[in-house]
Amino acid sequence: MKLLITSRRGTARFFGPLQNYKATMAAIQFILLFATVFITCEAQRPFYAGLRPIGYPLTASNDILLNRFGEDEPAPIEARGDGSLINRLNQMPIDNRPFWYLNWQAYDALRSRPQTWPQRPNNFISRF
Repeated sequence: MKLLITSRRGTARFFGPLQNYKATMAAIQFILLFATVFITCEAQRPFYAGLRPIGYPLTASNDILLNRFGEDEPAPIEARGDGSLINRLNQMPIDNRPFWYLNWQAYDALRSRPQTWPQRPNNFISRF
């Protein structure tokens, strides 16, 4: 069904399904473009990851586990709790100490001073 409207100048314009079709297609194209851009932006970080950086979870201290049997003195597993052996090894020159004892000292020093790196700021946090 077409609607014929004449203006004061006598020109006729047809308004009908074709005009509505063009307006509808323009609106659909705009909505599709907007949805595509929005989905592309949101796809940069999964929805289940949240908006904050994850980092490392807070864990409870393991002081209880270290002193389960009342031993406060650090000793390697190879010493089997023998304090006199540790004292004798400490009195020896470093060149004569067994490798397992030197290795335990090196690993114990690394465990007492863990290397950490600062977290970089996350650009996706403040996007809303």
